[in-house]
Amino acid sequence: MTTLAVEERPPAGTDLAPAPEPARPRSRVRRIAEEEHILVVLLAGFGLIFLLVFPPAILVNDSWLNLMAGREVWENGLPSVDEITVYGLGSTWTDQQWLAQLVIYGAHVAGGHALLSILTATSVVAAFSIAATASRSLGAGPRSIWVLFLPVLMAAPWGWSVRAQMLALPLYTGMLWLLASEARRPTRRVWLAFALLVVWANVHGSVSLGALLVVLLAAYELLRSRGSSWRRSVPLALLAPLATLVTPYGPVDTARYYHLLLVDPPFAGRVTEWHWAEPAVNTLFFYVLTAITIPLVVWGRRRLTLFDFAVLALTFVGAVTAIRGIVWFALACMVFAPVAIGRSLERRKPVEPLRRLNVAISAVLAAALLAVAGSLFLRDESWFEEYWPREVPEAVRAELQPGDTVFAPDRFSDWLLWKIPELRGRVAYDVRFELYDRAFFDRLAHYNGEAGEDWKSFADGYRIVLVDETRRSHTADFLAEPGVRAVYRGEEITVLLRPSSSSP
Repeated sequence: MTTLAVEERPPAGTDLAPAPEPARPRSRVRRIAEEEHILVVLLAGFGLIFLLVFPPAILVNDSWLNLMAGREVWENGLPSVDEITVYGLGSTWTDQQWLAQLVIYGAHVAGGHALLSILTATSVVAAFSIAATASRSLGAGPRSIWVLFLPVLMAAPWGWSVRAQMLALPLYTGMLWLLASEARRPTRRVWLAFALLVVWANVHGSVSLGALLVVLLAAYELLRSRGSSWRRSVPLALLAPLATLVTPYGPVDTARYYHLLLVDPPFAGRVTEWHWAEPAVNTLFFYVLTAITIPLVVWGRRRLTLFDFAVLALTFVGAVTAIRGIVWFALACMVFAPVAIGRSLERRKPVEPLRRLNVAISAVLAAALLAVAGSLFLRDESWFEEYWPREVPEAVRAELQPGDTVFAPDRFSDWLLWKIPELRGRVAYDVRFELYDRAFFDRLAHYNGEAGEDWKSFADGYRIVLVDETRRSHTADFLAEPGVRAVYRGEEITVLLRPSSSSP
């Protein structure tokens, strides 16, 4: 039997066009550049402004604390007792944010203030980028994020400075994104929360808020499922607080630290960032953001879950209770307020994006960011320290003798410790307020307010005294002592030299 091969031909008169080539899959980066150009311009512009303008202003007293403490951990290992200040000598020091301090110190060693500024900008912009991406994934339109961006940014400007907290910001917005997504559609990804908490627990004490949010999600799921989700929700609620205790100090010492910090802090009401957010200049934009957010979430309440409302309520209470909590409320607003707006600000008839133009704009912005970041390395260190006069540590070093102790307000003490390492153990106190007892804060309050007859005894025995001129100045009182002279006088600080000293 012969097999005939039959060649199939198209009907006569039919042109056989070649099959179109399949479209090449676009990378996620290219898709974002093409379709999310509003957010790209917004966030890249923020990064450019941050790097061009902010670096001299982002160095605050906490910045010097983290640099000094990072050096301490690197050179001497994890501390257990304080060996740095006179009033805190021998006190228990659980350095819970040791990892953030090492990262900040390492960045400075590797690239000075330039790299430290880039690290800060990267962390802050990453937090806003994650918040914006989370908001978009939950149903917000890009224009709604644009509307909320400036109020959120202005609500807590101190949160964008060089400090351990800035490394926790991306962890926080990442946690919000994860938990808000799980509140809408539960998946196994929820267990990633524990990895975030363990890292966060070694970066900043705000991890307690992260754990509370996980517990809040567990309670929400139990309520929504009428208890049927207990196999998932109960472990979430029980394990989240335990994850915050995974530090090199062990669970017992870490738990004691959090009890001191959150339950019965001796500095409550006596440190600015722990004051309640009374209406004032520094809280103005917080209340502006609140006034914007409340009507938005009421109007768009159907787009939000009960979990979203609970997060906003919880962080708002935390912000009112302590000024330092405003940053967490602000970033929660960045995630959820645009979701309440939804896509109501977008065009009714979507327009095809100008893909090539958008990619070109993104490429130009990326090049500009790299150029500006690179230019920071050409800056002199004095530019970054514009608000910290170098004459002060120079004056102190010039007069320092073996055995001298230095009395410096908390605003300047860690700066001096960083600039003059040999002052370790010879400075009165610094901003690690968890080291000191209530009696210390009573004496500090007397000194700052000149209340009581023995207010000056707080500085007894210190041969070198620094006076913070932005508070109630004691310069005239010290100069009235026989033999006291000023070796430096500036608008914000005065350095006084006493003729003799005794051990405080």
